[in-house]
Amino acid sequence: MILPALMEAFNEQFKEETPIQAALFNRMTDGESVYGLAPTGSGKTLAFALPVLSRIDLTAKQSQVLILAPSQELGAQLAQVIRPYASKVGVKVAALIGGANGKRQADKLKKEKPAIVVGTLGRVLTMIDGGALKTKNFKTLIVDEADATLTLEHEEDLDRLAAALPQMDQVALFSATSGVDLAWVERLFGKSVKPVSVNNQAPESIDHTYLHVDARANHKVLIELARRHQQALVFFNTIGALVAAQAALRHEHASVMSVGNNEKSHLKRADALQSFKKGKLDLLLATDVAARGLDIQGLPLVINAQIPNNITTYLHRTGRTGRAGLPGQVLNLGNDHDIRKLKQYLPETMPLTKFDWSDAVDKDMKKIEDTVKRPKGDKSASENTYTPRPAKDDRRDNDSRPTKGGSSVKSGEGRPRTKDAKSKTWSKDTKVDLEKQKELLAKQAKAKKKHQARKKKDKGKPKWAKGPKDSKD
Repeated sequence: MILPALMEAFNEQFKEETPIQAALFNRMTDGESVYGLAPTGSGKTLAFALPVLSRIDLTAKQSQVLILAPSQELGAQLAQVIRPYASKVGVKVAALIGGANGKRQADKLKKEKPAIVVGTLGRVLTMIDGGALKTKNFKTLIVDEADATLTLEHEEDLDRLAAALPQMDQVALFSATSGVDLAWVERLFGKSVKPVSVNNQAPESIDHTYLHVDARANHKVLIELARRHQQALVFFNTIGALVAAQAALRHEHASVMSVGNNEKSHLKRADALQSFKKGKLDLLLATDVAARGLDIQGLPLVINAQIPNNITTYLHRTGRTGRAGLPGQVLNLGNDHDIRKLKQYLPETMPLTKFDWSDAVDKDMKKIEDTVKRPKGDKSASENTYTPRPAKDDRRDNDSRPTKGGSSVKSGEGRPRTKDAKSKTWSKDTKVDLEKQKELLAKQAKAKKKHQARKKKDKGKPKWAKGPKDSKD
């Protein structure tokens, strides 16, 4: 059973157990290996966190539970949710996620010896290879959003992890949708996992809507939503599409950031997520893996700027809104072909209706749809094309600017020019400055070349994760 201190903390925060929690609390504390299937926002994190905390040997100062997450954001979120409960029983939790300071993570592992380790697959393997994460005392493996982690794409890394882990006492998988080869899981980790499905349907509190727009017009929809400070999580199928949309939005001074670009550091992505949760951002752009499992309380709208290819992806995206029984809305943007494809795989329990702008924006938005529906030769299309209104703080450089007297002068007129500039000759001082600048640029280029050579040489060997041959210990 769940430890009394943990149940007391749980009851202070929640009125009752969710279906997935009620189904798994006792089974997991008894050590069963399960595959928990439940809708997003149904409390799956605590469904496994409280049982594993209840099973930990509190007298042993060693890592006993490994929790895998498919993304940095979800790994950080899991650690954040588990820590308050872990503190009730004196258990430390470490987060090993890519993009964060690896040396600091390694030092924390050695110093604190946390009983629970939450991490992304790549960073966990790096810590194991470097000797910072000891695996011999692991007894429980939890894989959250299992259908995104336990895939053939990660087969090689999963084989490496399985080889590094001892025989597990318990293996538990969790997701909103099925799709994991359980026979493969058994071969990997030596445990037979039994599915436990609870009310695995999309929340009825979500409205599913659509708008017919082409690729260029969907940027205009996002810009207009941002102008009206409509908060929404916006999904894209590719990083390229996300980057293009973000550039268009920022050009119009929209309040927008993203968590879908893997080139960003973890701190920047975490900052974007926190700003969005606090209401400081209007739009947060994301790709599917980046937003897996994210809990954003009270999110009113999810936008599919690009229609997902299957119902599984659609359910994971739309599960970010309408959580815990709250109302939510999904807006799907696409051309006729995209919307037809969407209607084909959506079940009857999720009717798709046309989005009504009357409650959100003015008539300008209707021009977007009208524009993309008109034939190319129709002159009225060009005459009525929707043009975004410039933001109030959009201060562009103009060809003319007012003077103190109220008249205007062309850009470049009225500016004082030096004698050297007017006669197009270089002064002695100017030549000296140029020589110094060239010398400085040459030094910088040499230093950069040396740094790149050193970086290439040390690639794959971070100081905090040296192998046995490189270790000074």
